[in-house]
Amino acid sequence: MKRSIVKMKLNSRSDFIATLGEINLEFSEPYWQHDRIFVPRNFNRDKSMPRLSLRTIVKNPEKDATYALVLRRHYEDKKLDIVNATPVKDYTEAAHILHQLGFEMKYEVSRHRQELNMGNSIKITIDKIDNLPGYYSKIESDLSEEDDTIAAYNDLVETFKVLKVRGNPVPMTYGELVESSTHDTIAG
Repeated sequence: MKRSIVKMKLNSRSDFIATLGEINLEFSEPYWQHDRIFVPRNFNRDKSMPRLSLRTIVKNPEKDATYALVLRRHYEDKKLDIVNATPVKDYTEAAHILHQLGFEMKYEVSRHRQELNMGNSIKITIDKIDNLPGYYSKIESDLSEEDDTIAAYNDLVETFKVLKVRGNPVPMTYGELVESSTHDTIAG
């Protein structure tokens, strides 16, 4: 699925929620999500190589976790992501298959997430990433084959401005942010 995604660091989670609340939009209850992100050997993000995430989702601690395999391929020059996901029944077996295919685990990212679905094609999330200060938000818009990806990306940036989120889009993935934060802590 073609998708345009813009991620921003929030100045204030409560202000962001209140802004959306003013137009009668509410986020879900927070839930836990953990990704183990696998990349091909010799991975180079600049070459738009795919990443595969084995995702664990716990929406209710009294129920079993659900698992998914998520393929993500990012094309920076087109401001486009290709995202496909499928449920996984046996997490361990899926991890073994990824290793056999030549993928290696690059990042682990745990987060508490709230989401807001706006119709069938737009989702807004608020994420609190373990080991990172503050909150982040993403707006994801599903695109058709005819959609202009650059225009869609720019629309999402403008949407954040309308929602009173200031700053620039965050180009790094959550895994890269966590890794960068860990290196900054070690270097300091």
